[in-house]
Amino acid sequence: MSRLDKIDKKILKELDIDPKISTSKLGKKLRISQQVANYRLRKLFTENHITKLGTVVNLNKLRQEPYRVFFTFNSKKQYKEQDIFNYLRNKKGVYWAARIGGKYDLLIGLYVFDFEAFDEFIEDFYKTFPGLIKDYKGCYVLEHFLYKHKYLCKDYSTITYGYHDKQQEIDDLDHYILSKIKDDCRLSSLDISQSKKVSYKTIINRIKAMEKKKIILGYRMFIKSEEYKPFVVVFSFKDYSKSDEKRLLSYLARNDNVSQVIRLFGLWNMFVHVRISDNEKLQKLIIELRDKFNIISDYEIIPVFEDISINLFPV
Repeated sequence: MSRLDKIDKKILKELDIDPKISTSKLGKKLRISQQVANYRLRKLFTENHITKLGTVVNLNKLRQEPYRVFFTFNSKKQYKEQDIFNYLRNKKGVYWAARIGGKYDLLIGLYVFDFEAFDEFIEDFYKTFPGLIKDYKGCYVLEHFLYKHKYLCKDYSTITYGYHDKQQEIDDLDHYILSKIKDDCRLSSLDISQSKKVSYKTIINRIKAMEKKKIILGYRMFIKSEEYKPFVVVFSFKDYSKSDEKRLLSYLARNDNVSQVIRLFGLWNMFVHVRISDNEKLQKLIIELRDKFNIISDYEIIPVFEDISINLFPV
């Protein structure tokens, strides 16, 4: 992975604000030609600085229940990592899977129809890799708060979704559209329409309708950074009050290193995704949170070593 220069950083900033920005508009903003903008964008993908420009789908509206599951593995039972990773990449419902550190080895973001389906997922994982799993902890997701990479663009807008969202129906064409744009929100309506033998205007109208219904919540750049390392910090609460939690959420929403917050029900009450340049700065952030918010009872810092899979529409 090569170092980013000023133009690369400006491209990342503009794509973080608007992942669907055209290369012609991007070129004008950066005062470079469209050809150079195209070349630079392809290079950022090739070198894995950008992993995808995806579509944020509100799976809660599609009758999917979200969980975060933390797994601890047995060290004595050996399986090839690639076999485990391939299983997770191909497993229905796995939204995110990551190799992590600390007391846990694997973190999964899971969407399933109901708790029975959650139980079936866990059972199948045990059966597929007998002896691998030593223990797991599952938390139900109440609400998501998804932010930009604020250290890049200083855009503090928020995408919010959760258990309170009214369910919506989609048909086969909507499902197909979401499956096509989940990893590439810049895919043209013409390309999508040709494989389904409908007009590109139909695709445009369907996407607009799903945006209006908040099935499509927005679009997001997914990146890898040598400078800003990913961590998850999970918190448990004491003397809970809604107002104290809202103050904490507001503070996190303004912090440049916080890219996602999730309200949880279970072992932990809050899940915070952080991108930060070093451990000392992370510890400083934790100390600030502990000092400012008495609601925090306990916490755990979890380094994220590797994203195994990100599937924004795993249904």
